[in-house]
Amino acid sequence: MKNLTTEIERLQEENNLKKDWISLITHDHKEAFGSLLWIIEALESGVMSKDDFFKLLPRIKQDAQKNLQTITDTSEWIKTQMNGFEPKKSKIFVLDLFIQLRKEFEEKLGDKNIDLQFKGDESLVLHNDELLLLFILKKLIDNAIKYSQPNEAVQFEAVEVNNTIILSITDHGLGMTEETRESLFTFQSPVFQGTKGEIGAGLSLKIAKNFVSLLHGKIEVVLTENVGTKIAVFLPRIEK
Repeated sequence: MKNLTTEIERLQEENNLKKDWISLITHDHKEAFGSLLWIIEALESGVMSKDDFFKLLPRIKQDAQKNLQTITDTSEWIKTQMNGFEPKKSKIFVLDLFIQLRKEFEEKLGDKNIDLQFKGDESLVLHNDELLLLFILKKLIDNAIKYSQPNEAVQFEAVEVNNTIILSITDHGLGMTEETRESLFTFQSPVFQGTKGEIGAGLSLKIAKNFVSLLHGKIEVVLTENVGTKIAVFLPRIEK
C-alpha cells in the first residue's frame, strides 16, 4: 500500500511538472513573439523610428537568448522522459569535473572577474551519469555567477559523508529570502535579474531537481545568508 501511494504521488508530481512546464513555455514564447511582432509593425508603420528600433535590439537579443535556452533545456529534459531511459553510470573523477566546468565558464567568470574555486577532497570518485550530473552543476554554477557581484568568488565543494557524496556550489551574491528559498524549485519561484541584468526563464533549477532524482539523490539549499547562497547535491556512492 505504501509503495502504491508513493507511486501515485510521483505520477502526480510528474503531471504537475509537465503542466506547469507547458504553461511557462507558452507564456514566455507568446510574450516574446508578441513583443517582437509589435516592434516590427511599429517600425513598418512609422510609429517607431529606426533609431528607437536599434536601441531595443539588445533587449530583443536577450529575450531570444532566454527562449533559446528554454528550448535547449526542454530538449534535454524530454530525452529523460522517453520510455526505457536509464542513467548511464560511468566513473567520474570530481576534480576533472571541476576543471571541465571552470574551462566551460571561463568567459562568464572573466566577464565579472569571478574566481571559481575548488574546495574539499580532490581524490573523490563517483559512479553515476556524467551528462546528467554536468547539466545539474552547469545550472548551479551559471546561477551562482549570475547572482554574484563582480570580483567575488564561487566555491565548488566536494566531500563524502557516510557513503554520500555532497557536491555544493556557494556564491557570495544577492542571497535570497526564506520565501524564495521555499519556492526555489517550483514554478511559483520568482525570476530575478542577475547583478549585470542577466535574465532567465526560471526553468533551470526545476530541471536540475528532476535530474537529481533520476540520479537517486536530493538537492537542497543548505545555507542562505544575507549575502550569498549555497546549494548542495547529495548523491549516493554507487559502485559499478
